[in-house]
Amino acid sequence: MDVLAQSPFQGLLTYPLGHSLQQSQQLGLPGVAYFSDEVLEDEMRSWNHTWQMVGRELQVQSSGDYFTYMVGNQPLVIIRTEEGELRAFHNVCPHRGAQLVSEQGNCKQIRCPYHAWRFDLEGNLLGLPQAERFPHLERSTVQLRPARVETWGGFVFVNLATTGESLQAYLAGFSSYLEQYDYAWGDLEMVDSWSYDQPVNWKFLVENYLESYHLSTVHGKSLSCFDPGNIQTATVGRHYQICVGYASQESVKQHQVFAGDPQRQSYQGFIFPNWMVNTARDMVSIFRLMPLSATQTRFEVLIYQTRSQQTAFSYDRDGFRSQFDRVLQEDFNAVRLLQASVHSQAYGVLQFAAGLEDGISHFHRVWREALDSGRND
Repeated sequence: MDVLAQSPFQGLLTYPLGHSLQQSQQLGLPGVAYFSDEVLEDEMRSWNHTWQMVGRELQVQSSGDYFTYMVGNQPLVIIRTEEGELRAFHNVCPHRGAQLVSEQGNCKQIRCPYHAWRFDLEGNLLGLPQAERFPHLERSTVQLRPARVETWGGFVFVNLATTGESLQAYLAGFSSYLEQYDYAWGDLEMVDSWSYDQPVNWKFLVENYLESYHLSTVHGKSLSCFDPGNIQTATVGRHYQICVGYASQESVKQHQVFAGDPQRQSYQGFIFPNWMVNTARDMVSIFRLMPLSATQTRFEVLIYQTRSQQTAFSYDRDGFRSQFDRVLQEDFNAVRLLQASVHSQAYGVLQFAAGLEDGISHFHRVWREALDSGRND
């Protein structure tokens, strides 16, 4: 069942200065949704109920391996236990709230760098200095706060909600769609990553990805490998599939960014709330968004290849980044135009292009529902 049919948006979300996010006959979201700190705070609260892709299982292969990640504004640590299980915890010491670990590494125990409280890889308290100073502490009840963790295709996902739907239920068939790709997702290895900090609200970057109306204007030359008349889209749960057909000419095999085979498909799409996936003949690229403020977003680019792809298609880091940057800068320049107008009394959406901008309407419906749910939590 489509998630939208399960719990339709009924709330009235009101913010300072008389702004409201109430659904009405007006299309799109009001400008305040793209610059309000209060809206962003509600968004981050709603992200606590979503499955977030935080990394790869390859990052935590051995007992004690760990890496850290921010889910919205919540710092987490993902770690492999002695029994080989994946666990996720809030990266916060329960004593005084200090950050426990940084970046990535390996440890036998988790030790707080502030007061040296020690926890095992299951999050249980092992010991603390001067324990006699805590006469009323029930040590057996002291644990790191957990988060749920599951995997698909070698990717690690975390959900901060203690109960709720499984990862597979959340993906709602999107994983089956991606499994049409010629290579096994579990075999992918990261070969490159970099990021951009852009002065735009994160939703504008999502909306730009979800529509193909801008392709001929913004990417007329840089994405000529695709056939704009052969794009098939579908909603699946909260997410949006974008199957893009390649053009017929042989040159698409050598395209610098999205190489493919003539008249075949690139399996692309958006997984709510903040990542996009794109398959190519020689690699997979993933975009992941991290709001830094209401008007500042970190746009991460993650590049993966299987071992067989690495052999068949040697990755030219400098050449690829240069060409990929060209495409992304075209998009960044476009969304900056939107951000520049959100305070205008004239800002709004007159009409969405039928069949070309449908993904934005779907995103807005899911976004409103998530925001309403987060406020009622």
